[in-house]
Amino acid sequence: MKKTALFLLFISAVFLSQSCKKDKTTTTTTVSPIFQASIGSVSWVPDTLAATLTYNTITKKKTFTVTGQKTQKMIQIIFTDPTSVDDEGITTGNYKVDGTPYLQFNYSTQVKDASGNYVFEPYGTVQPNSGTFNISSIDTDKKTITGSFNFTASKINYDSNGNIVSINLAAVTSGSMQILPYTFVRQ
Repeated sequence: MKKTALFLLFISAVFLSQSCKKDKTTTTTTVSPIFQASIGSVSWVPDTLAATLTYNTITKKKTFTVTGQKTQKMIQIIFTDPTSVDDEGITTGNYKVDGTPYLQFNYSTQVKDASGNYVFEPYGTVQPNSGTFNISSIDTDKKTITGSFNFTASKINYDSNGNIVSINLAAVTSGSMQILPYTFVRQ
């Protein structure tokens, strides 16, 4: 009888120890970059990134600026909110480059200037109707913004007589901002 009781006690202890073990299942989460785009057909994620929302108390305008740089390439978005509300957010919605200064894109590459210094030079210009900016959400408490963008910069090449010889295009597509942190400044 003692053997049976000890055996049952042993089995119970083994069962309890097995049921008390923590589940060691590992989950892998893939985090998207907070700012990325494709330049041409090459994926690009900046290693230097700054985003600021500035409210100008004199002009009563709010401007969101984000600049990313990596491998001698820079993307910059400058968006002036159509509302003049003095708060720490911007209006969500879809916006197009329309020739006004309210939405500007800049794609620049690094070149050597006349003094031998490396500087960023705009690749070309973004013409009206060749770019969109979508602000899908903003969290003014956490100061983060989520959205998407795309644009095409065109560079016109001239000959010595001023005639157009070619046009180079740089397509920036699949641009996204995923919970991108920004700084709010009131000036």
